[in-house]
Amino acid sequence: MFLQKYAIVYSKAIQCGLIVSLPARKFDYGRDLLKLIAVVTMAIDHIGDVFYPDWLMLHIIGRLAFPLFAYLVVLGIESTKKSKRYLATLFGFAVISQVPYFLAFEIQPFERFNILFSLILGALTIYFFNKRSLWTIVPVLLSIIFNVEGGIYVVLTVACMKLLKNNPLIGFLALFALNSQFLLIADTQVLSLFAVTLILLHIRGVLKSETFIPESSFAYSFRKYAFYAFYPLHLATLFLIKLVFF
Repeated sequence: MFLQKYAIVYSKAIQCGLIVSLPARKFDYGRDLLKLIAVVTMAIDHIGDVFYPDWLMLHIIGRLAFPLFAYLVVLGIESTKKSKRYLATLFGFAVISQVPYFLAFEIQPFERFNILFSLILGALTIYFFNKRSLWTIVPVLLSIIFNVEGGIYVVLTVACMKLLKNNPLIGFLALFALNSQFLLIADTQVLSLFAVTLILLHIRGVLKSETFIPESSFAYSFRKYAFYAFYPLHLATLFLIKLVFF
């Protein structure tokens, strides 16, 4: 609530000409709402994985998370003016997250790379595709070669989210085709399609609510890094809880 009031006041000050010298960026509350839903449902899913693997409902709720992350990656790589910095930030948090990741899920350190590495490959695919580069195929191949969480499915989902953003009908059909494999094996992953409703609301502007905040403000820094930091922090928290109480 504080951040919202701060951003509104700052935006009005800009409009009135009271603030002209400080660089500012657009702040989309709808996008942040999707981030909040994504991290909460992801945490619920991971609580199920770590503590209550037999509680199906936790995993069903968690199916909403990944499509939202995939869509947010598309927004991130396409809205930033500094793509390389965005990719570097994502890579840095992926590296940091690997330790709590293998500890929380009780696997070997490099047995499987966490989902942030998969999302980086998805982001690189979009980055090279937008440049019409032949390098587009490289991150797709890497998602097959390396054991990243979700593998090529993650990269293809990110690609489908770009389609969804540009052409909702074609994008949804592509997502449905990609997830139809889970219908054959009765996997809950097919329920991830329900997240498309939220994404379409954002694409059509229903969830969008933009204002301006200064780049030098706490609100801007918090918005920029808290989303990334949540992933390793919640995994570390789950590991510590499991270590102490389970």
